[in-house]
Amino acid sequence: HSNGADRVIPALYVLNGVTAVREMWGSDEVRRLRDRVEAGDLLGPRWTVAGSLIDGAPSLWDDAPNPEPPTVVAHAREARRAVHESRDAGADFVKVYSRLDAECYHAILDEARRVGIPVAGHRSDHVPFVEQIESGQRSFEHVHGLWPALSRNPEAMEAAMDRIRIEPDTYYSSWFHQVTEVEWEAANTLGPAESASVFARMAANEVAYCPTLVMHRALDLPERVRLTDPRLRYMPPDTTALWEYVLEAMYLKGRGAEESARRRVLFELRRAAVAAMDDAGVRLLAGTDPQTPGVLPGFGLHEELELMVGAGLSPLRALQTATVEPARFLGRESWSGTVEPGRVADLLVLDADPLADIRNTTRIHAVVIRGRHIGPEERATLLAGVETAAAEG
Repeated sequence: HSNGADRVIPALYVLNGVTAVREMWGSDEVRRLRDRVEAGDLLGPRWTVAGSLIDGAPSLWDDAPNPEPPTVVAHAREARRAVHESRDAGADFVKVYSRLDAECYHAILDEARRVGIPVAGHRSDHVPFVEQIESGQRSFEHVHGLWPALSRNPEAMEAAMDRIRIEPDTYYSSWFHQVTEVEWEAANTLGPAESASVFARMAANEVAYCPTLVMHRALDLPERVRLTDPRLRYMPPDTTALWEYVLEAMYLKGRGAEESARRRVLFELRRAAVAAMDDAGVRLLAGTDPQTPGVLPGFGLHEELELMVGAGLSPLRALQTATVEPARFLGRESWSGTVEPGRVADLLVLDADPLADIRNTTRIHAVVIRGRHIGPEERATLLAGVETAAAEG
């Protein structure tokens, strides 16, 4: 989610070694940035951009500030039209969201298949997860709503997801509390056989999972969000106020001691689920969701890799979730994702071995993007320029 100043966000990705980004809520602004980067007018990553977020009525974002409103659909005809709107706007894929009903969800998948555009995004509260795995959706984001399908009583847990009804002020906050309740019950009734079956289906259908643990850490453990993070100097001055609003209005509003304690447990269960999916051969993709409080563009990916290793992945597997696996997912494996002759020169050069310690991905010596070498001195100069641009707003 790369909303922000032209001279700030794109450069922050590259200077942190992030040479490609999958944008999960497309907008005219991001498409314009993508075009400028491709034309060589702006330093930035290779962008794969979604269409506008497509959600059911009401959308989780109907009463929250956003740079671009979601596309809200209430029946199949509108859902099919939304697919064409995404494609005609120049989107690389369709983004589906949490509140789509079954009719709209299946209409989107059917129309996208018909016109040849991929679909990725959230699971729907109103469609059983195993049904969505078989639907053709290419990837699922976040460890929200995974556990109902893994429960020993998946029918009851999926029915509980379907019963979620959201209220304003804010819709997202209302949804978040209810999802937490379902997650808690489902996570405490996990079935080993059910989990193995779901993960096997995901692997067989080549469905990718992008867990965004760094996002969940902020939402489950908000006390770890640093509003005085020194890296905020690279972000516009209103970022801290935005973080405070999002935390209070969407995630902490109405959260008591019991829910806080449950969420600490749920975060550990999310990490365990990521390790279990990796063991089962599910394709994992490293992602961050940098509109989340505490998650900064570029920097967040390094934290995500550290969290994946903390969950149980080897450093090599964690690195693969940010290199070869995304390249395969995006159909770029013939020219990207590995370091070998014939591949594009998009490289991160480190001063220490990340296989010995995954935190060494932050020991950046140089970045190569589209064959352009950005050495230590130039990188420091460019970061200083980002800081200046951020302060100017």
